[in-house]
Amino acid sequence: MPSLSLLDFSFIAFETAKTPMHVTGLVILDPPREQATTFAQDLYSHFLAQTETAAPFNWRLKWSLTGKPSWEALSQVNLDDHLRITMLPSPGNEQQLQQVVGRLHSQVLDRSRPMWEVWVIGGLEHNRVALVMKIHHSMADGVRASRIFTSCCHPDPEQSFTKPFWQHDLRKTDAQRRQETHLTDLVMKTAMTATKQLSLLPSIFRLGSKLALKAVNLADCDLKVPFTAPKTPFNLSPKRSRAVSLGHLSMRQLKHISHITGASLNDILFTVSDIALNRYLQDRAIPLSKPLVAMMPINLRGKDEAEGKSNKMSIGHVELGKPFLSPLERLEAIQHATLDLKQEALNISPDAYVNYSLLVNGVSLFSGKFGLNNFIPPASNLLISNVPGAKEQLYFMGATVREQYPVSLLMPGQTLNITFFSNADMIYFSLVACSQSLPGFEAITEYMGEAFADIEAEVMQTAAHAVSEQLEYRQDKTLAVETAVEAAGNSLSPDDEDFEQLFAEKQKKVEALEQQLAKLTALLAATQLNEAQAQDSNALPGEASVSTEKSQPSAKLH
Repeated sequence: MPSLSLLDFSFIAFETAKTPMHVTGLVILDPPREQATTFAQDLYSHFLAQTETAAPFNWRLKWSLTGKPSWEALSQVNLDDHLRITMLPSPGNEQQLQQVVGRLHSQVLDRSRPMWEVWVIGGLEHNRVALVMKIHHSMADGVRASRIFTSCCHPDPEQSFTKPFWQHDLRKTDAQRRQETHLTDLVMKTAMTATKQLSLLPSIFRLGSKLALKAVNLADCDLKVPFTAPKTPFNLSPKRSRAVSLGHLSMRQLKHISHITGASLNDILFTVSDIALNRYLQDRAIPLSKPLVAMMPINLRGKDEAEGKSNKMSIGHVELGKPFLSPLERLEAIQHATLDLKQEALNISPDAYVNYSLLVNGVSLFSGKFGLNNFIPPASNLLISNVPGAKEQLYFMGATVREQYPVSLLMPGQTLNITFFSNADMIYFSLVACSQSLPGFEAITEYMGEAFADIEAEVMQTAAHAVSEQLEYRQDKTLAVETAVEAAGNSLSPDDEDFEQLFAEKQKKVEALEQQLAKLTALLAATQLNEAQAQDSNALPGEASVSTEKSQPSAKLH
């Protein structure tokens, strides 16, 4: 049986009752019409009959006399220990579901048996059924766990009656094991035999020197100086309780904003999060003097490396927007920060950056685990990640996969995690928090929806303004001059057929601009109408909705 890698063992070592180290997936299903009232019980009975288990779902921790753990394969797994069913008082609403998920997520998995569980939750509104799947991070991360559930689904409901995910082999591939072995070698060489790592010493020294000089404003470095994040309520030692808040965004609208601004979907999601987090702190009279810092998984594969051949993952620290920036200014700042982070990491060599990241995050983990937050400044304020999902509508056991949420873990010394998950035409996200440390954190979910609407409105307004400026420039005289210049260059006279074609092409460009302006103006009007309706619906009785004037954005649109 394989032993635990250093990375997997770290999730065992750092786990306590207050910091469970498992990931959870929440899936909401629309049952087939003929099973609308019995689907939860039918699904649970079907699960219990699937007694076969594949690795690592039949693996249990085994401790040696030296204290080093390894995996032990069980010949049989008692599914009664891993499968549960519970019913909400019908009709159960979203708030009740979130409370149940938060309670389940706060419970540490039993190490005396394979560390995974599946809960079937019935009684939801419209006869919907929820699945809650928990698996320890030492066995699988959130990306692999979500992919294994996706493999249990199918775009055709008739072909979606497949085996459950604990019958899928979730063992790591040879490439993943090689990557973790390489990571382990880096750590051991850095910690014990640094002199054998001469090839990386110049890069590490250069990185350390640049960061030190940047701290005193004597050098330019695109990496965030570590341990300079602001102290916030997001950097307390979490208590045992966990609470969950769920939300979603339109993938179509996200892609539209991305197309206009040139920003990645990830940059937009980080901006939405940053705006909401700043508002949460401002509402609680906790002003920020400097930007928040988020942990972000990054891939350090170089441009010349083929997709899939190299997948050097690390955790980077991204400085978010400064306080009081407009939405587009904040988006531009975050876009530059994420690009600069990866570019600087590649410039100093991926291996050197992985070493640097392990050192910084290792110190943060120890600081959080042993309660040293008051003595060591935080390196980051929270972890924000984005997990890719299926691009098409899926079905599971004949039921429609309606919603799919990632429910991630809290790092030691952090009280909030934000994880996004794409599924078909939506982006679903969950906030996992220590509710004792962050009272009323559920408001952040509402603020994220409002922040997304603000970004969209400002993007549309700026784009419409840019197009209208082009139209003002392209008057009839300008169009005639452009046509004449190009015709002269091609030796065309007004009597030639090609001249008429040239003029028609120029006219089409103007018409296309007019259509684009009309479309953007309509989208802007619709966005503003939705904002006004949302504001009216949220207003207290007798309270008038107030329209606030937005500042002019400075972000460049592409």
